[in-house]
Amino acid sequence: MARTSIFKVCHVYVRVFREVRPFWPALALILALGLVWIPISFILPFPLKLVIDNVLGHQPPTGLAARLIPATLAGDSEHLLIVAIIFSVAIALLGIAYKLADWLLREWVADRMVHRFRGELLLHGLRLSPAHHAVRGVHDLGYRINQDAPALQWTAIYGVIPVIVSLSTIACTLYVTATLSPSLAAVALATAVPMIALVHGCQGRLKAKWHLAKEQDSATQSVVHEVLGALRIVTIFGQERRETARFLHHSGLGVAARLRAIRAEGLLGGLLSVGTGAGTAAVLYLGARAVEAHVLSVGDLLMVITYIGQLYAPLQAIGTHVAGQQHAIASMERALDLLDRPVEIRDRPNARPLGRARGDVAFHRVTFGYEGRGPVLEDVSFRVPAGTSVGIVGRTGAGKTTLINLLLRLFDPDQGGVRLDDVDLRDWRLADLRRQFAVVPQDPTLFSTTIAENIAYARPCAAHSEIVAAAKLANIHDFIAGLPQGYDTPVGERGLRLSGGERQRIALACAFLTDAPILILDEPTSAIDQNTEAAIIESLERLRRGRTVFVVAHRLATLRHVDIRLRVEDGNVLVEQESGTVPLRKVS
Repeated sequence: MARTSIFKVCHVYVRVFREVRPFWPALALILALGLVWIPISFILPFPLKLVIDNVLGHQPPTGLAARLIPATLAGDSEHLLIVAIIFSVAIALLGIAYKLADWLLREWVADRMVHRFRGELLLHGLRLSPAHHAVRGVHDLGYRINQDAPALQWTAIYGVIPVIVSLSTIACTLYVTATLSPSLAAVALATAVPMIALVHGCQGRLKAKWHLAKEQDSATQSVVHEVLGALRIVTIFGQERRETARFLHHSGLGVAARLRAIRAEGLLGGLLSVGTGAGTAAVLYLGARAVEAHVLSVGDLLMVITYIGQLYAPLQAIGTHVAGQQHAIASMERALDLLDRPVEIRDRPNARPLGRARGDVAFHRVTFGYEGRGPVLEDVSFRVPAGTSVGIVGRTGAGKTTLINLLLRLFDPDQGGVRLDDVDLRDWRLADLRRQFAVVPQDPTLFSTTIAENIAYARPCAAHSEIVAAAKLANIHDFIAGLPQGYDTPVGERGLRLSGGERQRIALACAFLTDAPILILDEPTSAIDQNTEAAIIESLERLRRGRTVFVVAHRLATLRHVDIRLRVEDGNVLVEQESGTVPLRKVS
């Protein structure tokens, strides 16, 4: 079990350092700064020894002091005191410079590192299939990007580097202490070993506790997003207290999980402090006896005590660091788990480029079902020639949306294939394929930006004149022109500052501007009044010209001008005629 845990932690660190490869030079500089500070830190107690042994004790300088201080100053106590003060000030200034440089460099690297990693997580998450998000929930993706991604800096910058610096400090401190008093160095080492073993033994349990806390936090955030997304429904049905209670239930589980992890960290910190205190007490006792026996000077004892503090400080830092790292490692495992999830809809090797398609669509013996359910569509075959208008009808859950999703290649069939211009969709480049479709959904979701940017969403580089022309074709230009800010008017979150009909016509304008050869209309007039419906239908007639059109609708007025009407029923697709329904012609 312990080996497995160590292997997993090492695997996380290997993955982390692959992710931060562009920042390796900066990380090397951070490590170099930490290692350079180690020998400087050994000078810290030097002024104190100089004052006690040489200024107050009137002893001649020996060792390092004799080499650093000129002989003309060595015999004068006043001069030695001034030297000690100058050393103290110089060391303090050097420490300030080191801490400032180290802090600025760490923050600069950390911010850019997390910024890049969040973008990578979002891009990968957006490429995952809708089925994945239906199971996991988009809120979990948001939590991993916002809350788990910052763990990259805690593992890359505050993970391996502090351990390397601390272990180097411990080794150097033991060596320097041994030169002053081998017996005291041995005592310090003897008390350090159990502390290292304790840290190693606790890290697996701490990581498991933080994993659970992270899962509970993610569940709590999902409740918040879900409730706020359905705020109107919650208010209408008066379920504010119920939803608050549900939130508090999940939040309480998260609080309890975090407190268990924090208690475990606190216990580890307390045990390390006891070990540090015991070791320091033992060194102080034996050191005092050595001073009485004239084996050490008082100044040497103070230096040894200072160095022992520098020995135990890294040990405690490693213990605290390892405990805190379990939190970061738990987050990193969740973030890396997201990156490891396969992108199911992707380009095949040697996928073909596609300019503008003719719009000929064919389903060839297509069978498809969602995970954990039977086939929604089974052995479906039909052909729609380019320029044909197709109406799609059927009861709720029959598979109308599935049919459209397969055409858009949001899913791939379990069997058979969907063809565009006699080529399987999987053989076209995905980016080129998606440009062949303009979609007007039943309830258009606009982005929290301006009307112009929403119209130009599929063509961000479109000229303003093109945006205006598309708005006129969608019968929305006069409304936009009458607004105080015109096309620069913000639409609010999800476009809620606009009515349903206005959002619908902006979506139509986006479709006009996209100018794709295949148009998909999903219940385009189901949630609007008759006057608005008439204006939208007029726009739709213009939009349909010269395109292959698929219309999912219940209102017959929307389907009155289609060339073919398809009924999706019991996993099959039938063509409706005045005399009844017959299966569509199979594709050869």
